[in-house]
This record gives sequence, structure tokens and C-alpha cells, in this order.
Amino acid sequence: MAVLLTDLRFPTDALRSAPGPLVAVRRDETGRPLAAVAAHVVHAPVERVWSVVSDVKSYPGRVPMLEKVELKGDRVVVKLRFGMSLFSVGFSFTADVTREAGKSIELTHVAGEPDRLVLRYDLEALEDGITQVHAGITFEPDSLGWLAKYFLRHHPEIRYGIFPGCAVALIESMRAVAEKGHESK
Repeated sequence: MAVLLTDLRFPTDALRSAPGPLVAVRRDETGRPLAAVAAHVVHAPVERVWSVVSDVKSYPGRVPMLEKVELKGDRVVVKLRFGMSLFSVGFSFTADVTREAGKSIELTHVAGEPDRLVLRYDLEALEDGITQVHAGITFEPDSLGWLAKYFLRHHPEIRYGIFPGCAVALIESMRAVAEKGHESK
């Protein structure tokens, strides 16, 4: 089942008055989380924000858990590392990259783990050189191998934080880079 990320949106007034990112979670009919979108106002012009979110090769070092990105045209191979205490588990996925210049970028799962991944940024220019950004993510948590399955089986409450946590990490990591780069100009 495809999960839409483009219909989870916040009004600009709500984002302007929020002390941090706002988050919406899409759930299935049983209440199980399927996806989340985080939104925030970024204090940088849309061109600057676009240059940050569209630079997929630079996601490692910006986005937590992303270890390496190889961009090959409109396809990307992403290597992730999930660290826990003394050990870590790596996994990777291949995704198609779809861009609408200055407006949106979406990575859509083709192969690998996590299965059914969609990662998306949507940008909207506002007045005074600020940008409204929505960052969304969905994937199948049970496709991440034995370690994730172990934690989800023994701590089912974790499932409720996966998507909101990922969405906030996506938006905050890019916001920090876009605003920092904007301040230095």
C-alpha cells in the first residue's frame, strides 16, 4: 500500500507560531503508524534551502544514520548505519530521485532495506526570505532485519516514535545547514 506524504500539511500561520517543528502521523485502520511529516519555517530563502535538500550526496554528515550516498543520475544508493552501544548494523537501499526544482525532492524505494521507503521534502517560499518546509518519511520497519524486529517485538512502543523521530531529524538537519549557510552570507 502506497502512503501519501503530500497530503499531510500544516498551515503557514501554525508553523510561524510553533516553537519548533510540527509533526503529523499517518496511521492505518488499527492505529499502527505508517508515516510522518514534520514541518518548520526555515529562516533562509527557498533557493538556499533547495540547494541544501537537493544535494543528496551531502546527506551523510547532515542526516543521522546516513553513512554514504552514491548518486547515479536519477538513482541513489544509500548506506545506513544503526549504532547501539558497542555494535552497529548496516543496511542499504536504492531509490529513484524525483525533483521539481525549487519545490520538492522525493526518494522512492527501488530495492534494499528499508522496504517501501519514501523520503520527501516540499518547499514553499514565503516573504522576507524564509521558506516553509515539509519533510516526510514512510517505510516498512519490519524489513530492517533481526535487530529492529527484536526491539519492535519486545518494545512495541518504539513503533510510535520511529516515523515522527525520523521526520523531525530530516527537517532539523536540513534546517540547521540552510540557516547556518544563510547566516554566513
